[in-house]
Amino acid sequence: MREFKIWIKYTINSFEQTLYNKMSVVIFLLGKFLRITLFLIFLNFLVQGSKGLAGYSREQIIFFYLSFNLADSAAQLLFREVYRFRELIVSGNFDFVLARPLNPLIRVLLGGADILDLFMLILITFFSIWFAAVSFHPSISQWLFYALMVLNGLLIAAAFHIFVLGIGILTTSIDHLIMVYRDLSSMARIPVDIYIEPIRSLLTFAIPLGIMMTFPPKALMGLLSGQFIAVSIIIGLALLFLSLKFWSYSLKQYQSTSS
Repeated sequence: MREFKIWIKYTINSFEQTLYNKMSVVIFLLGKFLRITLFLIFLNFLVQGSKGLAGYSREQIIFFYLSFNLADSAAQLLFREVYRFRELIVSGNFDFVLARPLNPLIRVLLGGADILDLFMLILITFFSIWFAAVSFHPSISQWLFYALMVLNGLLIAAAFHIFVLGIGILTTSIDHLIMVYRDLSSMARIPVDIYIEPIRSLLTFAIPLGIMMTFPPKALMGLLSGQFIAVSIIIGLALLFLSLKFWSYSLKQYQSTSS
C-alpha cells in the first residue's frame, strides 16, 4: 500500500508536467486519433475488397485492431518511464533512485505514466466494448476471458520492458530496443494468423505478440480454446518471473557513475 501511494504521487506529478503545455496535448491527441481512424478506414476498404482476411470478417478484423490499440495504449500509459531510463543511467541519477527506500523497479518502470495515453485508453476502451457488444454479443464468460487475456498481455509487455531496463543497466542502450518493440508490436495490429509459418508461430509464442494482441479478441469471439488460454497464462507468468530475475542480476552488475 505504501508503494502504491508513492506510485500515485509519481503519476500525479507526471500528469501535471504533461498538461503544462496544453497545445501539445491537443496536437498529440488529434494526431493519434487521426492515425487510428485512418488505419481503421484502410482496414475497412481492405477487407471489403478482399471479402475477408485470413478467414476473418470485417467486424472481426476491426475489433482485432481496436483491441491492439487498447493493449498498446495501456502499456504505453503504464511503462512510459522506460523511455527515459537511459538518461538516468548516463547522468548518474540512477544512483539517487537506488539510494531511496523504495523498490527502484517501481520508479523506473511505473514512475512516469502518461496522461495522454490515459485519454486514448478511455476512448478506445469504451469504443471497443461498444463495438464488441454490438457485433459479437459475447457472453459474460467471454468477457471475463477477454479481460484475463488483456491482463496477461500486460504482464508480457511488463516483462519485455523489464528486460529492456536490465539491458539498459548493462549496456546503457534503451532507445533502439524500445523501437524494436514498437516495430514488432505493430505487426500485431491485425491477427498474426495472416502470416505464413514459421513467422506465425514465432510471433505467437517466441516473441510472443500473438498472445499479447491476438489472443484477447479471439477469446472474446469464442475462437480460443481453454488449453491455449492456460498455456498463454503460463507463458506470461514465466516471462515476468524471468524478467524479474534478469533485473535482479542487472542491478548486481551496476557500477555507479559517481563511484
